Amino acid sequence: MDNFFIAYRDPLFGVIILFAIVFVISFSNYWWGVFKNKEEKQSIDKFVKKFEIVTDENEYKKLLEDASIPLESLALLAHAYAKSGDYEKAINIYLVTLKRVKGKDEKQYLLSTLGKTYFKAGFLRRSSEVFLESLRLHPRNAESLKYLTVAYEQLQEYVKAEEVLDSLEELGAKVSVQRTYLKALETIKESHLKESQKVEKLLELCKTAPFLKRRLFEYLQENGIKIESSFFETLSSSDMIDLLWYVDPMVYDILTCKDPLVQQIAMARGLRPYAALESEAPFAIDVLGKLQSIGYHKASLGFEYLCAECKQVFPIHFYRCPHCQSINTVTIHTRLTKADDEENISFL
Repeated sequence: MDNFFIAYRDPLFGVIILFAIVFVISFSNYWWGVFKNKEEKQSIDKFVKKFEIVTDENEYKKLLEDASIPLESLALLAHAYAKSGDYEKAINIYLVTLKRVKGKDEKQYLLSTLGKTYFKAGFLRRSSEVFLESLRLHPRNAESLKYLTVAYEQLQEYVKAEEVLDSLEELGAKVSVQRTYLKALETIKESHLKESQKVEKLLELCKTAPFLKRRLFEYLQENGIKIESSFFETLSSSDMIDLLWYVDPMVYDILTCKDPLVQQIAMARGLRPYAALESEAPFAIDVLGKLQSIGYHKASLGFEYLCAECKQVFPIHFYRCPHCQSINTVTIHTRLTKADDEENISFL
């Protein structure tokens, strides 16, 4: 019986005690870890719930109307949404911010920004109403006047647009080009004028705004009106490179034109043999002409349209920059592209 119990002085007793202590510590540490993980998970869930996306519109508005959120933070958040293209959320935040703001200058700024957001989202009528409210608070707001002009222009309310230009002119802005451009658009829209009368009025406007000759050329093409060869001689070839590249020979035979740039375009299209000219051609056109001369036909010409004002590049031509709303600031850039081998085949 005495042999069954291990004396506390026995070394084996110490080993058993050591293992027991290790077991107790490990067991305690395990359950402490389980408890801490559970507590941490609850803490994270509680934290994430603060930033949880609200699907209910009313709850979303309540969240935005929380007085503890600074107005600067709301404005910054709205700007971020507008920058990313989420105009709906940006508009909602601006509307909530407008309810909370007290100062006249802050309201005017928010209204102007809200108007631009509506404009970019395509709500032209709403944007014009917001800009008018902004101008009621601050009639000398040039930016609101500028965007209001563009909104009326796109709504084809040219008379109202010209009235806004009068206000801009009083502020010292140069609006002669915009006014001429609006008159050209108004002339094209006029239903009581005959086509010959429209062409006559547009030619008159082109004298003060030469860039409108391109718009006149497009109008003549759209309506199937015969274009006199003499008309092409008055055009600026550098502003018409893309149109001359695609122009139908039945509309205008570019081989008859003596302009060096037009001749280089004809060589690039393979309509005439390549020959070095004294005047320097755009790089892409010159290279394409040389490729045509050696029988390489897998390259073509592409175009990019740069705004000289804001330096933004667009894939299509514009008279008014879609980004900064400036008029007559487009610069056409040529580039080499792969030729499209597909043909338009009619199945009729």
